Amino acid sequence: MGKKRQAPTRKTSRGLRDNSHSKQVKSLVLFAVEGATEKEYLKALNQHRYRGAFALDFCGSRPESSLKNLLVNVKRKAADLGFESISGAWIVCDVDENKPHVENLQKWLTEQSRLPRGVVLSNPCIEAWFVYHCANTCSSRTAGSALKELQNKWKQGTYAKGMVIPEWLIDQTDEACLRVQRRRASFAQGVTAWDEAPWSDMPELIAWLDRLRQRRSE
Repeated sequence: MGKKRQAPTRKTSRGLRDNSHSKQVKSLVLFAVEGATEKEYLKALNQHRYRGAFALDFCGSRPESSLKNLLVNVKRKAADLGFESISGAWIVCDVDENKPHVENLQKWLTEQSRLPRGVVLSNPCIEAWFVYHCANTCSSRTAGSALKELQNKWKQGTYAKGMVIPEWLIDQTDEACLRVQRRRASFAQGVTAWDEAPWSDMPELIAWLDRLRQRRSE
């Protein structure tokens, strides 16, 4: 009988194994969003602009949740996750019928907390924000007209609510932010998202995410 072959040994590298454990943990950002469109947009933003730099957690909510429900959901989920594990919490919704909840929103935004928080309001709807990716201004004052305006200006294919947001739209983010900021600067002093003027706070969220990614990469 021949000699019994010795089972091959697997070479390991302590250095390589240690490096695998030192991979940077992604920043966790908590979102309470009004509908499927907002969720799809934020997922596409993370994928295409930030190359998956963030871990996004979406509060469980019913479709077309009111601001009141979003506030309840974000508070509960933040408490469940633990404030120390979250880089920030944001509410993303349309103005719609939510004006009665302004006082509760302001209370949440201004209360003392270790958790950074913010709100993105769109007037009349998030489609107004999308229009600025395709054109210099949005002229619509109602959700229905904003949807039609976007469908007319959508550059590739056909837009539908709740669809997967394409990369070409995310590539226009910087231009959209500049257009919105210029448009808002033209409004009368003191005008906010709750007035009739077309509006979006999305540039503030973009700027915050940009800073967060930069801090994590330093």
